[in-house]
Amino acid sequence: MIIERAIMKKNTSSHAMLKRVIAPVVVWAITKVLDTPNVKKTMGRVDDGFYKQRKKAERAVVRASTNAMNNRIWLAAGVAAIVTGVSLLAKSTRR
Repeated sequence: MIIERAIMKKNTSSHAMLKRVIAPVVVWAITKVLDTPNVKKTMGRVDDGFYKQRKKAERAVVRASTNAMNNRIWLAAGVAAIVTGVSLLAKSTRR
């Protein structure tokens, strides 16, 4: 009972009050800034550029896999050449 009264009687300082109020105010201000037309337009441009790069990367992966499927013989020959080269390197380091 005594502890409860001590807590209730405690006056909060202005510093503590500012610390409690500042976070919601900053969030509100940032939200207002992000809702302005100029910022929305700029963010739209950034998003468009990001999606263009993503789409370009997706197309490159599809193109690479299509080329690999269409040129299986060349792909197998390349893999065989790499394996042969690695095995020759391993054999030469043993000597």
